[in-house]
Amino acid sequence: EEFKLVYRFPGIKYCRVLSRLKLLQTATTLVMLPPISYLYLQDQVSQNVLLYTTGVALFAGAMLYGMSYFFRRIIGFIYLSENSHTVKVAHLTFWGRRNDIYCPLETVMTLDEVGDSKGELLLQFKRYNTTDILYFTIRFGQIVDRQKFAQIFGEI
Repeated sequence: EEFKLVYRFPGIKYCRVLSRLKLLQTATTLVMLPPISYLYLQDQVSQNVLLYTTGVALFAGAMLYGMSYFFRRIIGFIYLSENSHTVKVAHLTFWGRRNDIYCPLETVMTLDEVGDSKGELLLQFKRYNTTDILYFTIRFGQIVDRQKFAQIFGEI
């Protein structure tokens, strides 16, 4: 089935890079923790160094969770099938990879039904058949096809 691009968020590539860098930083700090612990047990580093390293690792893990919670919900692309029956939504996974969701057009709530004001920075993408919420931005995103966008979300 062929899909036509309706909306794109150019900043999704930066979200992907940040998501991957955050994974790398967290992995690096977690890899550093066992050697620092060993050196502490051998009395080669102070307790302050051990506590600092542990704090950085915990903070990196918390930031990874927080950032991935946000990045996984940002929509990069929205497509509509040529027959206008299916909406395809592309967003990031925890690992910073693309994930496509396919849903029937009837299951997508319009912006009026969601209750978001059109001037808000982040608008909600909600469906009737799930409680999952994704987000997109008109202010920083680009509506490529206004007619198809109106078919999905109603008039803006």
